[in-house]
Amino acid sequence: MNIPSYAHPRTRLAILGTLADIHRQPLVYDLDCLRNIVAGLEPDLLCAEVTPVAWEGGDLSAATIEVREALNPVVASTDVVLIPVSPTPEQFADFAPPSGWRRGLARALDRLLQWGQRKAGRPETVNGPVFGVFCHSVCWLIEQTWTTDDRQLWDIQNRIIAENILQSVQRDPGRRVLVAVQCQRMHQLIPQLRRHGNVLEIVRYRNL
Repeated sequence: MNIPSYAHPRTRLAILGTLADIHRQPLVYDLDCLRNIVAGLEPDLLCAEVTPVAWEGGDLSAATIEVREALNPVVASTDVVLIPVSPTPEQFADFAPPSGWRRGLARALDRLLQWGQRKAGRPETVNGPVFGVFCHSVCWLIEQTWTTDDRQLWDIQNRIIAENILQSVQRDPGRRVLVAVQCQRMHQLIPQLRRHGNVLEIVRYRNL
């Protein structure tokens, strides 16, 4: 009799876009809201925008505000396991041109992005398709103001983050995985992770 080989169930994975310092503003999607979302979902694994060295060493000074003031408190008070997936601490804003007309243009576009983030205001809107198109378009324009080297570094960083997320999924298949990253990364991470539909299924965060 042929015995079928065991197949691991596909991992359910949701990507939750966050807003950096905009979370401090009087919006529905503030830091308390972010904490409540993660605590309410209580994923098995939480992939976060922090380096292994910083997380394991307990030094979150260079980590995003979301990690410091929302994700870390949830992990400390629940059974959620945080997986640090960033290879370096650089964030989207760190790649801005240091001077000249490119910096002026980048700052103007960043103000436009922040306006859109404030107008979205709610987690379901920030993580919805309309804001996604807006964010992707403005972020693409901002990236055109960077140097070629900086664009390559940004692409490499996001590729490594996607690889680290995938490795976490493959090490512990069938878990419920939440990836919390600033919204500027989602446009790169989602297409890269979707290529691995044999091992994971990307769902909306509310459906995790």
